[in-house]
Amino acid sequence: MTTPTNSASVMRPSGGTAPVPSQNGRWQPALFINIALALAGWLSLSTPALADGDFVTVRDAGELRQALRAAKPGDTINVAPGDYFISGLTLEQSGHPKTPITVQGIIPGEARLWSSGSAQIQLSGAYWIIRGLDFQGTQQAHRALHLTQGANHVQVIENRFQNFHTALESSGGRDSGERRFPDHVTVKANVFINDYPRETSTPVAAMRVTGGQDWTITQNFIADIAPSPHRQDRYATGAIIRGGAYGTRIDRNLIMCEWRHQGGQRIGLSLGSSGTHQQHMDFRRIGTCAGNCPEVESAQITNNIILNCPDEPGIHLHRAPNTQVSNNTIHNAYGIQARYPETTALITDNLLTGTVWPRDGSDVESTHNIETGWFSRASYIPAIKRRLSIPNPTRPVADIAWVDRLVRTSSEAAVSAVDWLGDTALGKGIGSQKKWMLAPHLGNMQLNDGRRIVAQGSFPSAIAHDFCGQSRSSPSDIGAIEYKSGECDLLSEIEDRHHHLVMNLLNHPRSVAPPDWSRQVQTSEQHPVTHIPENTTKKANPGNLREMVSQLQPGDHLQLAPGEYTQSLNLRELRGTADAPIVISGPSEGEPAIFLARSGRNTIQLRNSAHLVIQHLTLDGRGQNAAAIVAESEGEHTHSITIQYLRISNYDRSQGHIGISTRVPAWNWVIRNNEIRNVGTGMYLGRPDGSAPFVAGLIENNLFEKTTGYNAQIKHQNVRDLVPGMPSHPQQTIIRYNVFSKAQSSSTGNSARPNLLLGHWPPEGVGMHDRYLVYGNIFYQNPSERLFQGEGNLAIYNNLFVNHHGDGLIVRPHNHTPRQVHILKNTFVANGFGINIVQPDTDYEQVVAGNAVFSDNPLVLPGHVDSRQNFTADRADARALLISPESGLEGLDLYPRNRSLQSPNPIEHTLVAPGLNVDFNNRTRHHNTWGAYDDNAKENPGRSGRIGPNVENCKPCQRYH
Repeated sequence: MTTPTNSASVMRPSGGTAPVPSQNGRWQPALFINIALALAGWLSLSTPALADGDFVTVRDAGELRQALRAAKPGDTINVAPGDYFISGLTLEQSGHPKTPITVQGIIPGEARLWSSGSAQIQLSGAYWIIRGLDFQGTQQAHRALHLTQGANHVQVIENRFQNFHTALESSGGRDSGERRFPDHVTVKANVFINDYPRETSTPVAAMRVTGGQDWTITQNFIADIAPSPHRQDRYATGAIIRGGAYGTRIDRNLIMCEWRHQGGQRIGLSLGSSGTHQQHMDFRRIGTCAGNCPEVESAQITNNIILNCPDEPGIHLHRAPNTQVSNNTIHNAYGIQARYPETTALITDNLLTGTVWPRDGSDVESTHNIETGWFSRASYIPAIKRRLSIPNPTRPVADIAWVDRLVRTSSEAAVSAVDWLGDTALGKGIGSQKKWMLAPHLGNMQLNDGRRIVAQGSFPSAIAHDFCGQSRSSPSDIGAIEYKSGECDLLSEIEDRHHHLVMNLLNHPRSVAPPDWSRQVQTSEQHPVTHIPENTTKKANPGNLREMVSQLQPGDHLQLAPGEYTQSLNLRELRGTADAPIVISGPSEGEPAIFLARSGRNTIQLRNSAHLVIQHLTLDGRGQNAAAIVAESEGEHTHSITIQYLRISNYDRSQGHIGISTRVPAWNWVIRNNEIRNVGTGMYLGRPDGSAPFVAGLIENNLFEKTTGYNAQIKHQNVRDLVPGMPSHPQQTIIRYNVFSKAQSSSTGNSARPNLLLGHWPPEGVGMHDRYLVYGNIFYQNPSERLFQGEGNLAIYNNLFVNHHGDGLIVRPHNHTPRQVHILKNTFVANGFGINIVQPDTDYEQVVAGNAVFSDNPLVLPGHVDSRQNFTADRADARALLISPESGLEGLDLYPRNRSLQSPNPIEHTLVAPGLNVDFNNRTRHHNTWGAYDDNAKENPGRSGRIGPNVENCKPCQRYH
């Protein structure tokens, strides 16, 4: 039997191509879908309330929390489109069988509930309906919804759960000494998905249900639920039911273990686990048992499609008596496994790669199944592969002895061979299903040849319907789809169930194309000077500061009087707008407004704030246990902040005391024209674990000096969490016209730090093509470390690097690898090496060109790096070729003598970036000159425009008048 082959694939596995919806098929244009969704939302609002129930519409997180806590039987809480940050909300009240409590999105999926905590909502009340919401987690988010105790008859319908360790969890709880479990729960037509493997030691699952009776889990889409691949002691599962659960029905779900990313141990569905602890068991139906208790009794697993679980079984039964497993389709997984004498199962009419494997004394009746694997024990192949795998080395590969490298190469070849063997008929036999169906690995289950599948099942049919809800006829077809009953196209079915909750994921693949930077904005227009609003000025002094700050509204300009302020400046939940920022300003001249630090309190505290300008203040740390400016980790994000014309000093109690720090996702920050000195670390942007990205920043015209640690560090970034409002297209962070000096006060030994360290961008997904532009800066002296260290995507040009004590610049793996690197037209005078690049990713371009490097070890580069167009000489030669390379900042002048650094040829490179046509002085380049200066004049003409900090006794900082 054959069928037409013109249907689009439903979904792509990792590395594939997303399908393009057909305008002639059942997927209609998004406009009509949105109209239908809006109409559905309007109709839900128009429905008359049941007796004693209210309709409440909420539009912010505070209103939502209040409405949920006050909800009573019959209430409907309509959540308007938008972003809501809620965590740790406990709900104990119950609805009524005829008047449940409903919380729903007005437009399904457009109300986004964000959380990074352990549990977003914990519910112990009965008769709730949770519908049409979009639950969004982060890298640390554990649970979105936790049902416990008496959460009976709860319905979870048509929601999306994205980026949680375990999105939906259910467990028992004690009430007056008796342990109670949620019963009669329905989980229907939801989307469970993670953007990346979970880095956690806790269980990873879309649903984890412990105990409870008569659950129905149906029509859900579950994808990419996985632990981090290096956690070989952890596995993940689409849904795990355990702990004495009874009567669970799992029907018509689509589970794609690997869709947009790969790796790790991923199981489709699991009844039971390695054993639930006695204190967590539900003993109501299984009776008392001291050990080896039944985990799940009388469960049904029917009509599910489980794809791409390459190293694990599609369905795993663990101490599961009286289980029925019928009419499921499993592709690219090791079939169905049943374990231990407590497991008794009827397994019938399933289409599966691999085999049905009864093991460890289980009692299985297996009929009318199509198994494409030959040997059940081939399921040991993944365990063999894991034993052959060698963990990633902690040392650079280049430092590993050749014998170890040979062992590693041999191991990788063995793993590839074992993978190949697992795919053959000796293991899973995935080739047979690919002959029978068009593209099962992509979710296209239409038939090429259905002779072994159609009408080859039970008579009468064991199950009355199929994956698409069509009626089955006898004898039934094998697998989840009853082909005799008509078309069951997964793309259309998933669209009908989930609308844009899945379709927008299809249309936005994680692999982002590199940008064409030549078409991007390349000037300071992307960070314009903030307009200070007029006629909205308010006055504040040390006595009324807190009161006045609490009254600020968009467009307000709070002018602080001169004097000493001993209270912290708390800027929490304070939001201006792009057109009307909130400005807080001290006097621009005369006596300053001075904030005096208090021990244990950060001087300026930002939380969930946006579109603020902070300027013309003096922050004095007084050696206290405090930081100067902190975007606090307790918030969700802080963006569009301008910090300018500040003097920050004396935050130097330890190296960990910081001038400016961001501990939450932050974007569109402007940090300009500040003096930061006598601090432990000048700036520390991001969190040590890479979970707080700093995106699209501008750092210019600042002076950093006398820091014991970094002048500045921007931390590396993990795969970037979704954050409302954060830019999703490629961005650039610009660091220009600053002075980074560690000539004094620098730590030594293990505490030594570079002047500037830039961590990598996200290794994949949104942000992977972001880049740093570092130009027009002075990097001056470091007695115990390098001047600069970086990784990721870097463009470094037109800078001065002077280190009479040691090394200049190094690009090397720190938390990831160097990728696209351009080091162009800089001048180096260094006692150690000048430019050093270590283990870059050769799939990206690295170019070192146009530099003038005065060092006894000028260039330390891999052979593939293009470095033909540089001028190199010993450090001693700098005295003859540069005007004054050995002086302190007050006399430093790296301008070429007598046009000594003119290149005979143009400096070739492919970089497109602002400022490449000018030199360090911001003057147009007229000649092909090595180094940071164009030599159009006989003497150094000084800097043009208002670039660089206005530093006394700094000759390269001097501006031309």
